[in-house]
Amino acid sequence: MSTLLVDAGNARLKWLLADAGMLGDMQSMLWPENDIATALDEAWQGLPTPGKIVISSVAGDPYDQALSTAAERLNWPQPDFIASKANGYGIRNAYLDVSRMGSDRWAAMVGARAMQSGALCIVDCGTALTIDVLSEDGQHMGGLIAPGLAMMRHSLKTGTSGIELDTNSEVSLLARDTGSAVFGGTLYALIALVDRVRLDVSATMGARIQCILTGGDAD
Repeated sequence: MSTLLVDAGNARLKWLLADAGMLGDMQSMLWPENDIATALDEAWQGLPTPGKIVISSVAGDPYDQALSTAAERLNWPQPDFIASKANGYGIRNAYLDVSRMGSDRWAAMVGARAMQSGALCIVDCGTALTIDVLSEDGQHMGGLIAPGLAMMRHSLKTGTSGIELDTNSEVSLLARDTGSAVFGGTLYALIALVDRVRLDVSATMGARIQCILTGGDAD
């Protein structure tokens, strides 16, 4: 029996079916501004009944309730929501209050450790950009959170006057129009953050760190 794996992010909902260790194609949708129930019914109606539903959610209680209600309407099993742990899957969490760590970051660390040994820098490029560092023996060293690409660009557009953003703008080292300058500047800001954190942590730990990128803006 298959398992429905769901990632409920701040901006998008992603899901896929897993069966016997094989992952199906991922599908996604933007969270609607209203009538979440109808959007979920339309998105999930054609899926086969899963034997289990596992959800990582940072979307908030109204969205979590909508996901549970959608499963109930489809006569599916009630979802299991991932919660960050102090210790598990070979990882020791550095958070003083693990309930305050988003389940997406915990799931990303668990998945990264399952894929790769050694010291790791896990970078999740979504609405927010998060960085978490794991030592070779699985100790979580802590992390950082910064605005993601879309949030940075939106803040510049709304917080200043005269900036028009074209999604087709090209990113180059130096731009010759304002829109491209915003696209390039925000991208380089996040690249510089990731590079600097990796370099500083590598020097502090005295170990080479493998960087793993995930999230909607990873490409």
